Amino acid sequence: MYKILLVEDELIELEALKKIINKGFDDVNVVEASKGSEAIQLIDQLNHIDLMLVDINIPLPNGLEVIRYLRGKSNETKVIVTTANDDIDLARHMFGLKVDDYLLKPIKPQILINTIKNSLEFNEQKSHEIKQKKIQMGQFLDNCQYIEWNNLILESLTKQYEYAADEDNQEIFNLMDLLHQITQSRGWVIEQLHKNDAFLSNLKPNKGNYYKVLTDLLELSNRIFDIACKASGKKLSAVQRAQYYIEQNILKDISLDNVAENAYISSCYLSRLFKKELGLGFSEYIAKRKIVLAQLLLRFSDLQINTIALELAYSDANYFCRLFKKETGISPSEYRRNVA
Repeated sequence: MYKILLVEDELIELEALKKIINKGFDDVNVVEASKGSEAIQLIDQLNHIDLMLVDINIPLPNGLEVIRYLRGKSNETKVIVTTANDDIDLARHMFGLKVDDYLLKPIKPQILINTIKNSLEFNEQKSHEIKQKKIQMGQFLDNCQYIEWNNLILESLTKQYEYAADEDNQEIFNLMDLLHQITQSRGWVIEQLHKNDAFLSNLKPNKGNYYKVLTDLLELSNRIFDIACKASGKKLSAVQRAQYYIEQNILKDISLDNVAENAYISSCYLSRLFKKELGLGFSEYIAKRKIVLAQLLLRFSDLQINTIALELAYSDANYFCRLFKKETGISPSEYRRNVA
C-alpha cells in the first residue's frame, strides 16, 4: 500500500488529481493539503510517505520550501513537482533536492499515472493482490464473517513476523492502510484504529512485541465487527452468534453457559447445534480456536509457556499442555523447538 501526499492549492485541480490517482491505482492512500503549512504538518504527522506530488506555487511556505522540509526528514520519499510555468530557473533551484520528476499543467491523466508508476517502481502483481484482499475484507464485513476476518488478520501478522528480516515486508503497514480505507469508505470512526496506527504502521517485529501486536489487532477487530455487524443488519443463526461471541472473547475464559446466554438459546441446545452444524463439540471448538493463538505465541513471542496458558485463560498450565498435545500431537515445548 503506497501513501501519497498530494499538495495543491487549487481545489478543483486537487480533486481532479485525487480522482485520477484513485482511479489509476487500487493500493494507494491519498492524503491532501492545500497549503504549504498543511503539507509540513502532514509530513510531521504521517509515519511514512512514499511519494509527494506538490505544486511548486502553493501559498507560503511554497513548494520548494516544503520539499526542503521533507528532505530534512526523509531522503527516501519520491517527489514529483507540478507547475503551470515552464521555468528553467525553477528547475535549477530544485537541483539537489532529489526531485524525481517535473510535470507541466494541465497534466494528462495517463501521463500522471505513468509518472507515479515509474517513480514508485510500481508492482502490478502486488497491486492486484492488495485489491483482492480489500474486496475480500469488505465481503467479510458485509457478511459478518468474523472467523474468516480474524484468520486473515492472523495470516498477515504471521507473514510480517515470519519474514521480519525482509525490509520490503510491509504486511502490517499495508493492513493498517487497508483498514483505514475500508472504514473511511463506510464512514466509520474507530478510535482504536487511530490509537494503534503509529505503533503498528512503524512496527519493527521482534519476539518482545509480538503479544502486544496480536492483542492490539484482536481488540481492533472486535471494535470493527461491533460496528460492521450492526451496520449490515445481517441476522445471524444461533451458532453464528455463538461463534461471534467466542471470537470477541477468545483470550478470556469461555463457558458454554455464558456463550449460550449471548446466543439466546439454552446450553443443551447450543451443545447439540455445535455437534450437528460444525461436527465438533463445544469444548473442542474452543480448544481449536485457542490453540491457533497458542501456536503463534509459541512461534513468534518470548512468553513462557505457563504465561501463554494464562493469557489464553487456562489457569492450569499442565492442563493447557495436555490440551495442546491432544490438538497438535506434540507438547508446547516441542512445538517451540521445532518452529524456532
